[in-house]
Amino acid sequence: MGWLGHMALRRRAAKAASFALAPFLLFAAVNPALSTPKNAEPAAPEPALSGPAVLAVVSIYDQRISVYDAEGNAKRARVSSGQTDYETPVGVYSILQKNRDHYSNLYDDAEMPFMQRLTWSGIALHAGALPGYPASHGCVRLPRAFADDIFGLTSIGMRVIVAGEDVAPSAITHPRLWKPTASAIAATTPIAYEPDEGASDGGKPFQPDLRKWPERQALLDALKDEAAAKVPAAEAAAKRVEELKKVEKAKTAARAKTAKTLKRAERDMKNADDWVKSAARQIAEARTTKRRAAAEKDAAKAATNKATAEKRLAEAQAQDQAPAADLARATQDREAADAAKIAAVTEAQDAKRKTLPVSVFVSRNTQRLYIRQGHEPVLDVPVTIAEPETEIGTHIFTAVDYAGDGSDVKWNVVSLRPRPIARVASADVADETYSSTGKKKRRQSEPLLAPPPTDLGPATAALDRVTIPPDVLARVSAYVWPGTSLIISDEPISKESNKATDFVVLISGEPQGGIKKRPRQPPPDYYRYDPYYDDYYYDRRRRPRYTPFFSFW
Repeated sequence: MGWLGHMALRRRAAKAASFALAPFLLFAAVNPALSTPKNAEPAAPEPALSGPAVLAVVSIYDQRISVYDAEGNAKRARVSSGQTDYETPVGVYSILQKNRDHYSNLYDDAEMPFMQRLTWSGIALHAGALPGYPASHGCVRLPRAFADDIFGLTSIGMRVIVAGEDVAPSAITHPRLWKPTASAIAATTPIAYEPDEGASDGGKPFQPDLRKWPERQALLDALKDEAAAKVPAAEAAAKRVEELKKVEKAKTAARAKTAKTLKRAERDMKNADDWVKSAARQIAEARTTKRRAAAEKDAAKAATNKATAEKRLAEAQAQDQAPAADLARATQDREAADAAKIAAVTEAQDAKRKTLPVSVFVSRNTQRLYIRQGHEPVLDVPVTIAEPETEIGTHIFTAVDYAGDGSDVKWNVVSLRPRPIARVASADVADETYSSTGKKKRRQSEPLLAPPPTDLGPATAALDRVTIPPDVLARVSAYVWPGTSLIISDEPISKESNKATDFVVLISGEPQGGIKKRPRQPPPDYYRYDPYYDDYYYDRRRRPRYTPFFSFW
């Protein structure tokens, strides 16, 4: 019997076994007592979040993810991060883009359902296979059901922290963690949180979730209306500049002919002057009567030529006077319109920024403070850090919700702990130890225990060492929306923090193969902001085209 015959026999045997077991399986299904061991503990209820997700922490060493709400409740699941040479870099990210049905443009159009992008080079959260060890090319794979579940709870701009050792956020209060200024405070009574069932994309990007705080929502709506009211003026100013540029271009073309004639007349006048000077010098240097007579004759010709050149120059200047004056007025009008446009655009942008959470990054490496809003750079100034030669660590402070009557803010902090020298798993938790560079498979039934909370000591010490300039503090304290964050780190800003990103901070000393093996891609070049649905999205199929200056409103 050949190989094909053996395979046929095996298939027949498997089919017969399945038919034989079918009655027993059906009996067990209708008799749960027989299918469940006597000493088995009842399954723990699926954890639920009491509000929208505000933070996610991925642990590379534990191969799991925890998604937290403002109250500290968490949903956890197993993950599979980047394999050796494609490691998912430890660091600080935020969600840049979401797509339920995404396909990789790097790896043979591979399916990446429920994709939540972390970098434009291709690092993302998405549903995928979980073999029990790091196996991806840099992304973080999630269980499909879990990825589907959290997709509607997260929003663009939400902070995602990739840590080595797992750690949970801790609530923190500190005088240097800002809260809204008195002028922006509207006392309110929070109401129960009601999930938005229609928010399939996870809510409104770049906007705080204020469903629990109706007065705060009213304030935000008023600020958005104020910002929207400034957009037409900015658009009109931009349109005026374009119109005056066309006028200036036409006046430049009209003056080009007279300017060319004037330039030629000026050149002829200069040559005539040089001729007159040369003739006068020859008369002065003449030693004989004959030479003097010749020089005087040449001087007479030079004088006649100069008179003709003067006449032509006067005519050219007269012809050029009106076109030059028209061009000067057109240039002056365009420059004034440019200044008006800059003022109107700045005013509209400042009004819009009042509606957005603020991201502040303090780098000990560069001794500078950076601010971004709406994934755009806003400010870059020096900052004072006490003991600048001493390491400060990496600490991520997030304003997750309001407190009390809405006049205070609830902050939490996650600190990235140093990489451990060794990890030894206890016998009752895992069968094998796990290293970030190996592929030792962990037991999938290992319980997902809560990680230790962040130690507030180092985080508080980091805040104590940083002095934010008063004008910067006043700027970020005007409106403190949930989602506002402060990152303090020894590291500089990663090169991944380019256009259309929040801060990306990669921790040095950790493997970064998932970033190094992926070429940095520019962010999508076509964005659209829909004022009716407040939805910010990218359409890859549409080509960039001309739109009004503030079309995203």
